[in-house]
Amino acid sequence: MKNRSKARISQCMIVKNEEDKIEKALSWGKGIVSEQIVVDTGSTDRTVEIAEAMGAKIYHFEWIDDFSAARNFAISKAKYEWIAFLDADEYFLEEDARKLLYYVQRLQNNRKYDVILTSWVHLENDGRVLAVGTQTRIFRNVPGLRYKNRIHENVAPVGNYPYLPVDAVSELAIYHTGYGKIENNRKTGSQRNLKMIQKELEDNPDNYDMLGYLGDEYYSMDELDKAEEAFRKAVSLMPEGQLSEYDIRSVMTFEKLLAVLRDKANVEESVIMEVYQKATEKLPKEADFDYTVGQYFLLCSDFPKAEKHLKRALQILEENGATSKSMMLSGRVAQAYELLATCCYNNGNLVDCVNYTMQLLKTDKYLMNTLFLMLTAFRVDESSGRKGAADAMTLAAFLGNNLYDFNSLKDRLFVLKAAIRAEYASLVQVVRGLFTPEELASVDRALSAPEQ
Repeated sequence: MKNRSKARISQCMIVKNEEDKIEKALSWGKGIVSEQIVVDTGSTDRTVEIAEAMGAKIYHFEWIDDFSAARNFAISKAKYEWIAFLDADEYFLEEDARKLLYYVQRLQNNRKYDVILTSWVHLENDGRVLAVGTQTRIFRNVPGLRYKNRIHENVAPVGNYPYLPVDAVSELAIYHTGYGKIENNRKTGSQRNLKMIQKELEDNPDNYDMLGYLGDEYYSMDELDKAEEAFRKAVSLMPEGQLSEYDIRSVMTFEKLLAVLRDKANVEESVIMEVYQKATEKLPKEADFDYTVGQYFLLCSDFPKAEKHLKRALQILEENGATSKSMMLSGRVAQAYELLATCCYNNGNLVDCVNYTMQLLKTDKYLMNTLFLMLTAFRVDESSGRKGAADAMTLAAFLGNNLYDFNSLKDRLFVLKAAIRAEYASLVQVVRGLFTPEELASVDRALSAPEQ
């Protein structure tokens, strides 16, 4: 390699029929990376043509049912000091791409670190965050680092090559836009994946990581009994004692097994709690186990236990962070707080219910279900006759001072609709008093109109 005093990046990817994504996949690297390498594994659309027009170096690789072989072929064509290996449905934001260049230049002469850990943000089709994980897609271009496994491949040391990752999870994020589209192609993809996973298991039947991936495929195909069997076998083959807190695959195996049990009909509490206990013993810093078990108890209408586990999940996340852990909860913190507020309400813990809904509304004041829950808690408290309970006038002032701008027609109307839905008659009257007669006439017509 040349010019090791100045770190440069080779952007690599393997593709097949990605004409609708390839332009965006290459665009983020412009001005950041020093070369763009696209390895095509058999496209029949305009993927190669578009990539060539954007200046990428094109190579062809005959597909042999081995993702690692294709990725390692791409790396063999890279000539610069660092590799950025993102897929066609992944990208960095412009600001993060600039940070990436800064990171590799800062680490270039520090041989202690060979891998940069980044966040991995999975997006729904509508752009909402589905989950947040951790990835090792940025690494030093050295012979001691290569991909392994035919499928669900990952960067790993070759032989005894020592390497340490540097944690940039809070600063760099790879966005994955293909996650919400899995449903559309899951049957075709799962059949292909099953074939490759089964081949891996023929060679190494005790590979508990690959058994976890086998369970994932059955889970995505709604073959839940087969998924449970694969996950349980994977768990049985895990080593004794605690696992590494960065063992994402084992976390997913336990979390998916808990999810299967959560969603099955008439599962005894003892069955799911046996798996939960084993999971928390092996991976005590993982928050997703309590998050999933909290959902199980919520479905069972056991609100005290649901509240306990959801609170514990959020506490674990706060104490241990989300680097290589708590993938599901990290992407659904707002949902977890909403579920927790629901539990607190049902447990008569109205103070905590209001506190949690307040936290949510401070991030997005137009969450109707959240405001409805808050107002319902205040209505119940007021009707209880408890000394010190806020009346409707006090509550309206609180909302106006802390969350809503009552000079805004939109905000007044939003709060009015939530109060009506919460059947909080006294608050409805107070909020109606904030409208002019002309506004009220229009509002009443709109509220009385049948929904389309």
